[in-house]
Amino acid sequence: MEERSKTRICVIGAGIIGGAIAEALTPQYEVTATRRNCDKINGLAGKGIKVTSDNRAAAEEADLVIISVKPVQVVPVLKEIAEAVRGKTVVSFAAAISTDILHMAAPEAHFVRAMTNIAVRVRKGYTLFSLQQDLSKERFPDLEKVLLNLGEIQQVEEQYLDVLTAMSGSGPAYIFTVVESMIYGALREGLPRNLALKAAAYTAIGASCLLLETGKHPSELRDMVLTPGGVTIDGIYELEESRIRTAFMKAIGAASEKGRTLSEEARAHALSDME
Repeated sequence: MEERSKTRICVIGAGIIGGAIAEALTPQYEVTATRRNCDKINGLAGKGIKVTSDNRAAAEEADLVIISVKPVQVVPVLKEIAEAVRGKTVVSFAAAISTDILHMAAPEAHFVRAMTNIAVRVRKGYTLFSLQQDLSKERFPDLEKVLLNLGEIQQVEEQYLDVLTAMSGSGPAYIFTVVESMIYGALREGLPRNLALKAAAYTAIGASCLLLETGKHPSELRDMVLTPGGVTIDGIYELEESRIRTAFMKAIGAASEKGRTLSEEARAHALSDME
């Protein structure tokens, strides 16, 4: 068994994502989770996570600080803990707030802006991160090791994070909608509910693994399933008739546009907070 790291991590804002991050990290790290109302996260204490409402004290004790609060709360939280994070690496999972705003709120911290999704609950998240210009990987050499506890990771340019939030961050909701629709279709044909759920979920898992491992284009893999006059082509015909691809393209476009709007609003709010 791998020895537990001595790195101390605090997660400020242990909501749905923050709490899941804390749980994913705690087998390997000493983790403190904060929330204004500790009653809502008392369940984390039973999993070996220290729970507190004191953001500043948690940040002072930590080697790595993770921020997972709503965009409008980011600047007030950073101003509260600015002295405690001097010289430390801070990873912000808050949507929309760019690294330049983070740096303005706590100028002596070193920032990483990141985005993940709800699959971190089972350590299968897809975490994208962007480093502040003055932060090299040598500054916190174990950063990638920490993030790998959440699932797959990839470093990207910050300009892509808003669209990736709409696609990968929101993506599980789209996939759950597809899986749910497949389940309903199977139920309509008389398949037992538990069997329908497993069949839909494992089909999604298998298709995703095949896509990643082969590197083939989705259309090429889809054509491997289609046979002339077969079962699948009739299903595909119905999907095309409903313009399902257009629907998903519109969904990602709409979510991306909303993300840009929220980003502009959050930026304006953050700048006003620092005046």
